[in-house]
Formats: sequence, C-alpha cells, structure tokens
Amino acid sequence: MGTSGDPSARNARAFLIRSQNPDGGWGYRPGSPSATEPTGAALVALGLDPEAAPAVERARRWLEAAQRPDGGWGMDPEDPESHWMTAWGILGLARLDPRAPEVARGVRWLIELPVVRIEAAELTAEVRRTLGINPALRGWPWRPGEASWVEPTALALLAMHAASSIEAHRDRVEEAIRYLIDRRCQGGGWNFGNPFMLGAYLPPRPHPTAWVLLALKAIAPDAIRSEDVEALRAGMRRDGGTMALALGHMALTALGIEDHEVPQQLFARQDPDGGWEGNPYVTALALLALNGGWPWRPRG
Repeated sequence: MGTSGDPSARNARAFLIRSQNPDGGWGYRPGSPSATEPTGAALVALGLDPEAAPAVERARRWLEAAQRPDGGWGMDPEDPESHWMTAWGILGLARLDPRAPEVARGVRWLIELPVVRIEAAELTAEVRRTLGINPALRGWPWRPGEASWVEPTALALLAMHAASSIEAHRDRVEEAIRYLIDRRCQGGGWNFGNPFMLGAYLPPRPHPTAWVLLALKAIAPDAIRSEDVEALRAGMRRDGGTMALALGHMALTALGIEDHEVPQQLFARQDPDGGWEGNPYVTALALLALNGGWPWRPRG
C-alpha cells in the first residue's frame, strides 16, 4: 500500500496541485471549468497534507462560494439547482471542519430533500411483485423530487458521517440503510438501482458496490455480507478500470482486507505526469486508495 511519501503518491499530489484552477476548484480535466465533484474529491484527498495547504485553502474558499442559498451544491456555481453533488460539497468541507456552518447547511439540505416514494398499499404490492423492491423506502435521488438511487444514497450517508450528523438524524439514516439493503443484488453487491427488472436479476457493479460498502462500514457494518465483498472483487476483476480499482481498494481496505495486486495495478495505470486518465477526480480517488483508503477521521 502506498503512503504520502511514495513517489507515486507524491506525483499524484503534484498533478492535483498543478491542475488546480486559478479560482481554487478543479475540473474533470486540467483547465476545464471547476466543478463540485472533482473539487470535493481533491479536497478529501489533499485535506491533511501540509505541503498542499495553500491549494486546500483555495479549494475550501471555492466550495464555500459555490454553495447555493438553499444550502446545497450543484455541478458548479452556474448550476441553477442543488442536487446529489451536495454530498461532495459536504465531504470536502467536512474534511477540514465537520462543524463548519456550510457543512451544517449542506446536511440540512440533504435531510429536507424531497424524494419520490410509493406508499399506497396496492401500488407497493405491485412494485414488490414486478421489481422485487420496497418502493416506500427512501434513499437519496440524483435530483430533488426524483426516486432514490444507490450511489447518491451511499454518498449522502458518507457525507452525513463525515459531518458527525448520524445520531442527529438517526431515523432518516436508518431508513436509507434499509433502502440499500433492500436494493442488494441477488448473490450480493449493488448496481445503480433496482436489483430485478423485466423478469431478470441484474448484476452488481463495482462502483456502487464499493460506495455502499464504505457507507455501511461507517454506519451499519453488521449489514455487510461476505457475498457483497465477493461481488465487489469479481466486479473489480471484470471492470479493471482505474475508478473500479480505486473505489474497490478503498472499500476492501476499510473492511480490513488486503489485496496487494490492486495497488500494483493502480501504479501501472498512473500516467507519467502523475495523474490517472488526465482526470483530477479519478486521480483524487486513486491517491486516496494508495494513501490508506477513505479518511474516516476528519480534522477538527
């Protein structure tokens, strides 16, 4: 496993610092407009690195300025609507100070977010029969007023955990955990939404499975099954991409599972400039994976 002193990690950190925009944010490519997701991810990856302190401070200011009046975040400051990227705004700022007022406003937005769900008994029964899920359970949606999806739910839970807000909103959190358990694929793991559709079971995918395992490890570790881990490892092998490897490695590390092949695969994929795929977001995830995994203990 890498450390912040390893050449690979140092080069990744240097790539992120070089690719930071003058306004303090990061885009999905060096020089592209700053966006909430890559900025939040870069801030999580660099947040405790003293050599990156000036870049971290600029990123903090960018995220604070990008927060919308309702407390949420959109894709960027020009986005007219807050949505799922609010989780990344919270994660980035909570990395530095979980008690910051901007973090509290972001959590409040998540808690008050309207989510579509079906509660009528006859409709609930029909959905259970055709899709094999409980449509009354709320996770979090990609956008306000839509149905819940797996990844935004896992990210929202991680954001609330980073903000030390789990106990304050225990009922909402427990419902979201039940939603994730309800959406588990047959044989373990998760895909992006329903585990069953059009008469067939859908396969798990490594990205949502990794995010869910990270969220469950933080809040409800007893809900994790061994078959979820096997589904993740199989998905990582099938996918083989940088994001699948990085996210999967973070989840495995959080569960105390060592896999020495994955860091080597990530090292082999690193570009000569220190980044991965020329993408600050992907690079931040890879750097987190090589530096010990998801940061569970925010500063402050």
